[in-house]
Amino acid sequence: MGKLFKGLICAALVSGVAMPAMAASDPTVLVVDFDQLLSNSAAAQSGTTQLRAKYDPQTASTRTAYTSAVQAYNTQAAAAKQAKAGTPPSPALQQAAQRVEQVEQQAQALNQQINQAAAYVRQQILDHVRPLAEQMRAERKASVVISKSAALASDPNADITSTLIQRLNSSFPQPSITPPQQPAAAPAAAPAR
Repeated sequence: MGKLFKGLICAALVSGVAMPAMAASDPTVLVVDFDQLLSNSAAAQSGTTQLRAKYDPQTASTRTAYTSAVQAYNTQAAAAKQAKAGTPPSPALQQAAQRVEQVEQQAQALNQQINQAAAYVRQQILDHVRPLAEQMRAERKASVVISKSAALASDPNADITSTLIQRLNSSFPQPSITPPQQPAAAPAAAPAR
C-alpha cells in the first residue's frame, strides 16, 4: 500500500511539473503589448516622424501667434485699467481679445487635424496587425490573442509582441498620415410628382 501511495504521489508530481511546462510551450491565450507595438514598430515610428515633420512647424507657429496675441491683449488690458472709470473699452482691446479667440480656434482646429491623422496611423497599424495576429494564433494553435493590458497576469512565453512587431515591420513599414476624404453627401433628390 505504501509503495502504491508513493507511486501515485510521484506520478502526480511528474504530471504537475509536466503540465506547466506544456502550458508554457503551448499557450491557448497569446498576448500582445499594444503600447509597445504602437511605439516601437517601424510603422509607428514612421507615422510619428511624418506627423512631427508636418505639424511641428504649424504647432510652433500657432504657439508663437498665441503668445503674441495674449501679450497684445495684456498690454491693452493694462492700458484700459489706467483709463478713467466709466470709459468704454477701447477698440484695440476688443480687437486684441478677438485675436486671442481666433488663435485659440486655430489651435483647436490644428489639434483636431493632428488627432485625426494620428488616429488614422493607429487604425492602419491595427488593420495590418489583425491578420498577422491571426496567423500567429493559428501557427501556435492558440484559441485567442488578447491585449496584454486586458490580462491581469500572463506567462511571458505567451507574449508575441516582439515577433508581431518584426512581421509588421516587414509587411507594413510606413503608414500614410493623410486620412481619406469622406465622400460628400449626395444632394437630396427632388420629390416625384
